Amino acid sequence: MIAGFQLIEEEICQKIKDELDKIGIHYRIFSRSKDEKSITEKIARKAKEGSPYQSNGKLIQDIIGIRVVTYFRDDVNLVKDILSRVITFKDEEIDSPELTVFKPKRTNIICSFNETQSKTFSEVQQSSEKEYYNFLDSTFELQLRTILSEGWHEIDHSLRYKCKEDWEGHYDNERLLNGIYASLETNDIALKNLFTELAYKHFKSKNWEGLIRNKFRLRFQLVPLKEEIVQILNEDLTIGKELFKLNREASLMKLYDIDLSLPVNMNNLILLLNGLLIKNERLLDVTPDVILEEVK
Repeated sequence: MIAGFQLIEEEICQKIKDELDKIGIHYRIFSRSKDEKSITEKIARKAKEGSPYQSNGKLIQDIIGIRVVTYFRDDVNLVKDILSRVITFKDEEIDSPELTVFKPKRTNIICSFNETQSKTFSEVQQSSEKEYYNFLDSTFELQLRTILSEGWHEIDHSLRYKCKEDWEGHYDNERLLNGIYASLETNDIALKNLFTELAYKHFKSKNWEGLIRNKFRLRFQLVPLKEEIVQILNEDLTIGKELFKLNREASLMKLYDIDLSLPVNMNNLILLLNGLLIKNERLLDVTPDVILEEVK
């Protein structure tokens, strides 16, 4: 492992964690920086495939790889929107679904180092006499996956992408492997729908904590709803209905944009969403001034 690249990797990971933790998204983050063996192997493999890296042309753009794995399918776009605010996206490979083809969909983004990271990269590059440094770009790759598709992608990368000759002419096996991915994609959709249905059932039974937990699917602190909020929700069911009908991604982006450092719990979420979107007067009356000032 190259020390300078490891420092950049750690800094990027910490920045991503800081941003996603602001609104409590469920995710896992994995990262790696290429070592000398991995770099030289990739250079040799690309040369063998007929698309060699060149110092004045195509460069290795994933010297550092970061993967954010979300629990839910709709969080992939949410994470992408959030990180685009704080990281410079240089290029994207985002596949569109095809109706008649079993094919995995990638959300792979090439990102530029920030100024400090670029300086560290240049210092490492200039201090080395290794020729392969001429083939490295000052970028990193960000991959976004769901937790159900993550294992499939790992298998595909190690046992198909890196040894394509094993699969030449075996189209039935390739289709089956892609079909396994298609079933996982269907399960991703079913998982989201399951929690949406559960949230609706909790709305109908006036279980407001169950509604919020399953509608928004965040890392909530274990703090119960305040009795005054429960009483207001019980007496005015239109508030619960409005909460259920909110667009989850748009609502969470609004919370992210106000950049208010508050614990992620159900009380704060309800009061913030009410102040920003629903504007029920009774809830506004019990909203702390620090929240009111931000949502005005």
